[in-house]
Amino acid sequence: MTIAIPGLPSSRKTPGVFLNVQLGVTPTSAGDVPRKILVIGNKITSALSGASPSFSVAAGTQADATPIFVPSADDAATYFGRGSEMHWMCRAVLSQYPDAQLYGATCAEETGGTQASGTLTFATTSTAALTLRMKLCGIVQDVAIASGSTATATAAAVADAINDLADLPYTAQNSTGAVTITAKNYGPRGNWLAVDFAWVNSAGNETRITTNSTSSGAGTTAILSNVGTPSGSSEFLLTNGATQDSIATVLTNIEPVKYDRIVIACVDSTNIGRLSTALASQAGVTVQKRQQGIAPSADSLANATTIATGQNQPRLQLVWHYVSRIPVWAVAAQVAAARLAGDGVVGGRRSGESSDPAANLDGTELIDVIAQPTVADQPTASEIESALNNGITPLAPSADRPGYCAIVRSITTRSLSGGVPSYSVLDTSNVTVTDFVADDLQSDIGTTYAATKVSDDTSDGLPPRTQNVVTPSMVRSHIAGKLQQYEEDGYLTNVAANMPQLQVALDGSTAGRLNANIPCEPVAGFHIFGGNVLQLS
Repeated sequence: MTIAIPGLPSSRKTPGVFLNVQLGVTPTSAGDVPRKILVIGNKITSALSGASPSFSVAAGTQADATPIFVPSADDAATYFGRGSEMHWMCRAVLSQYPDAQLYGATCAEETGGTQASGTLTFATTSTAALTLRMKLCGIVQDVAIASGSTATATAAAVADAINDLADLPYTAQNSTGAVTITAKNYGPRGNWLAVDFAWVNSAGNETRITTNSTSSGAGTTAILSNVGTPSGSSEFLLTNGATQDSIATVLTNIEPVKYDRIVIACVDSTNIGRLSTALASQAGVTVQKRQQGIAPSADSLANATTIATGQNQPRLQLVWHYVSRIPVWAVAAQVAAARLAGDGVVGGRRSGESSDPAANLDGTELIDVIAQPTVADQPTASEIESALNNGITPLAPSADRPGYCAIVRSITTRSLSGGVPSYSVLDTSNVTVTDFVADDLQSDIGTTYAATKVSDDTSDGLPPRTQNVVTPSMVRSHIAGKLQQYEEDGYLTNVAANMPQLQVALDGSTAGRLNANIPCEPVAGFHIFGGNVLQLS
């Protein structure tokens, strides 16, 4: 019997246990472990400041492309700058999973990049006291405007209130009644930052300020300008952020260390492709750093589909939250944390991947991810089904926590094989379980058979009489026992039926080497229940 191990040449001399994980080899779908999360995004490179009103934001202290352990959100603010992409991503992870082994590595902003911005302009003096309500990145803040406030005074009060919210991903400056809201980080991702303002009357009713002049009834008018409004959406986003950065250097620098989940702030296909390529390369049989990556999308379903199907990678997850009100990179980070920690919001802490690699994540609550307030921006049932058919992990309003989101189903971007729909590696748990089995076997075999010798099976079928010698049958029996244990633990299924595929044999051309085929069928999550309810008379 000859067993080929792709990527492991017969000429290799370095000792070790080398397991090649082959995901999706079938034609159809089918104890706490510390896990590391790495987030990658931008820090605040240089200190930010303004004069009207006065504010200052310190630059992050951590060198680019150099991972650092992040024990708290305050540490993240120091390392990466308060309100930066990295600060938001770290906060999101630690909010969902306080015990996470969290690391951060920054990619440098491109030279010559511009910051996304938008403008809120006040045009008249107020004739009565009124309230302006700001809804910014999940924070609701009311600003009291006194009767007789000029447009400049009103703008100053609003800009002051924005800058007082130091964790926001943008700052504000007033110029004769015009409030310019500017992203703290440079580049096009700032064009996905949302802003929302409304007048509030004495009865508590809101009149939203839009790109058309609106009046409060108290003599003050305001208008939003230089903002984007995605087609079919009512959200207002900052605009004109430009010049894309690259995560290439970071991906190179992190190669020596395995991170179980790598989350990037990037929403562009180029950087997502870089992550996808790195994940596949690092999972190779001679490197054996089996990792999963998570990227965000706040774009239209059509554009998210283009990215997901373009990657079609079982180790990559694309989290879709259309026109997210909080930075979408924080959404992706919270999904990573929720996958490992489980659900800590409703009904206690549900099992996550850190304690159960086969955990069913359907409906897992996201603590800080708010739902789109406009129903038209929320995904429809048909859009959710389309997302799941095209390798996209959709979020949807939670049934248990109004105003917040939950994971519909955690899936990979692998949806095609040869251009034909293929869902053999649909759920991320398929990858997590297979990686767990490979990691555990790698450690176990390396320990169990350290400093042993190997020979072929004896002609009488009995164990070798020579001390410290193992045979293919002995190793096969050992692996079979491990597979049965994984089944008892609830990670694998159909172990007995798949046992004929468990093969262990001496390598035909390299002395001292055993090769194996190890069947691994992850247990399926309970996703769908169908039934007929029959009314009987």
